[in-house]
Amino acid sequence: MPSVRFSSMHRDETRRRAATRTDVAKLAGVSSAVVSYVVNGGPRPVARDTQQRVLDAIQVLGYRPNASARALKLGSTNLIGIVAPMLSNPFYAEFIDQINIAASKRGHALLLTTTQGDPESERQIVTDLVNRGVDGLLFLVFLHDENLYSLRSPEIPRVLLDRSQPIPGFQTIGSGIIDGSRMATQYLLDHGATSVTLIAGELDAPRIDLRRIGWEQALHAAGIVVPEPYITTWDQKGGYHAAEHLLRLADRHHPLAIFAGSDLIAMGAVQAIHDMGLSIPDDVQIISFDGTSIARYSWPALTAVRHPFSAMAEAALNTVLDTKTDNGNQIFPMSLVTGFSCA
Repeated sequence: MPSVRFSSMHRDETRRRAATRTDVAKLAGVSSAVVSYVVNGGPRPVARDTQQRVLDAIQVLGYRPNASARALKLGSTNLIGIVAPMLSNPFYAEFIDQINIAASKRGHALLLTTTQGDPESERQIVTDLVNRGVDGLLFLVFLHDENLYSLRSPEIPRVLLDRSQPIPGFQTIGSGIIDGSRMATQYLLDHGATSVTLIAGELDAPRIDLRRIGWEQALHAAGIVVPEPYITTWDQKGGYHAAEHLLRLADRHHPLAIFAGSDLIAMGAVQAIHDMGLSIPDDVQIISFDGTSIARYSWPALTAVRHPFSAMAEAALNTVLDTKTDNGNQIFPMSLVTGFSCA
């Protein structure tokens, strides 16, 4: 039970209005400055018994610090705005989860918004985040209107994520997609594949799928004619239909080798392979791109190239909160996570 007690008249009075810092100070028998030190964790130390009296008074009165006033005083909201396209894709979900962990360690919270790929809502979303005075903006999305990346309040730091190539005027963070794709393709070739077919979704112009570049480089280096990639949608349904189509055309004397451009595409392909009564990896070898947790719980567990989500999240927070340093384009190498889908 709280050690601070006060009269019923005082209690009734504070129920009629929100408790203030002055109320807390009066009840705890301290100055308003001491209450501020306890609430804000400084800048001056407070004796343990005094701190406890303040905390008890806060609990009794139901005091809630005014976040807007505190942000005005400190010049910080301790909020990081993040714009993502969706949460249903495990790539975004896992990345955002790691960003949230990194932000929490630095005393910041995320203000998360999703565009759902709707150009009409993008401007409103970015405008709302800027108006809320966030300490920084992280873009985990390719906005249709590139001018929105710089919308108003240029003093708010902005970092573009999932960018594997430099973008003039911005600090960017991404994975080594070309190297990761080359590594994935080479892994299939090293395990007996005579060719590798890429299944991937379509990207809006002028974006280039760097997965395709790495895949082509590996096949060229091995002296193998590059087949046409199968372009589909970036989800399970797209992967299912692509694998189904490829398997109908496949030469049964040579196991089909598939490089799936995302874990979701890979999961759909795996389902199609099973539905056609075929075996992985005996009839079809498959390697996935992204390496999120769902790849480990496929059947069989997928071999995949994985993004360094934790390292990129740490870099994102360091970059957006350190306004004195321009880190340019930061690229993090991908890693191979072995499962049972290739050999």
